Amino acid sequence: MTKVMVAIASGSEEIEAVSIIDVLRRAEITVDVVSIEADMSLEIVASRGVKLVADLHISDIDPADYQMLVLPGGVPGSEAFRDCESLINILKQRKAKQWLAAICAAPAIVLAEHQLLGDADVTCHPGFQQQLPQSQLSEERVVVDQAHRLITSQGPGTAIEFSLALIAQLKDQESAELVAAPMVLA
Repeated sequence: MTKVMVAIASGSEEIEAVSIIDVLRRAEITVDVVSIEADMSLEIVASRGVKLVADLHISDIDPADYQMLVLPGGVPGSEAFRDCESLINILKQRKAKQWLAAICAAPAIVLAEHQLLGDADVTCHPGFQQQLPQSQLSEERVVVDQAHRLITSQGPGTAIEFSLALIAQLKDQESAELVAAPMVLA
């Protein structure tokens, strides 16, 4: 069974979070929406005021259960991720076979801040690209770095494309295309 953790925090970008969750579930991938809230709350208020409810709190998961760890962007959500010691420990200790995916502000605010990019090719929201190593920065909307098992993307407008790239890596390109077709994307 393919299983993915999608982290959420107060201030996460709701288009990104919901798109990732929805699109992966359309591919019959098990998604655990995981709150990182310090007060143990499962409900968060996203960056535009939309309320989202997680399935689990980060203190209740086993990171080894997941084939992929995903960080939606948004501010201050990405800052909450950056400052969450338990999440950062999970990201730093991810297994060699686990994928890491981040979109919008998260590649810069979380991954770059904690030296989790290695020398991977990456992208992020244009407003944060100066915070990424310029020699690694790609102008692509979605960047899949196979060698580092890292997928990054630029923002809300790329969220579905990003999610389909996640499916292509977790399953295969045909599965991504089968999800895209009834969504009138392909």
